[in-house]
Amino acid sequence: MEIIRLIIATILILSGVFILGIATVGLYRFKYVLNRIHVAAKCDTLATLLILAGLIVMEGLTFTSIKLFLLIVFMWLTGPVAVHLIGQTEILTNPDLEKECEVEKNDMY
Repeated sequence: MEIIRLIIATILILSGVFILGIATVGLYRFKYVLNRIHVAAKCDTLATLLILAGLIVMEGLTFTSIKLFLLIVFMWLTGPVAVHLIGQTEILTNPDLEKECEVEKNDMY
């Protein structure tokens, strides 16, 4: 039973590391900031889930695994908010944004 748990944990952790590698390539491939943060946010969130889930499987049901689960919840709540704020800052401060990409502006900004 211990070897099965180790195999599952290894698959989850390696999947997370693979997705982080794809995100790194995506950061260099895209030209504009909004495209880059989109790739970073999506891949970072999924990779964090996979890596921490692998650590939870490896640890078993202990107090440490509960803390790792709470870390997943915290990362999933704060990561997208931080990326949204970075995107809004880019929209508000970049004067050449209309030349780079199509952005819909609403009355709030």
